[in-house]
Amino acid sequence: MILSLLGFSYLAFGLLALAMFSHYRDTFGKAPSPTQAKVLYIAGWLAVAGTYWGCIANLGAAYGSILFFGLLSFAGLLVILMLSYRAKFLPYSMALSTVFSSILVGFN
Repeated sequence: MILSLLGFSYLAFGLLALAMFSHYRDTFGKAPSPTQAKVLYIAGWLAVAGTYWGCIANLGAAYGSILFFGLLSFAGLLVILMLSYRAKFLPYSMALSTVFSSILVGFN
């Protein structure tokens, strides 16, 4: 459960990072259109909300909120490291985390 939520929070931070001009340019080599940036931004916040809902649904409001902020901190660190050292691989790692997280949710 925790690993699947970590994967979805990694996806959320990756989407929010790609909504920014400089991170998108570093990753894809071109600037995002305003529509692309807006879609990435909205999808990122929806993924953050979904991660929070998953934490609360599994552990309740108190412990779920604590887990949520811990997962966001760790996922944010992972996205920062990926953007710092291997920005071109960020979309692939986001896709991989989504696939593995979906598989883990299926086993629970």
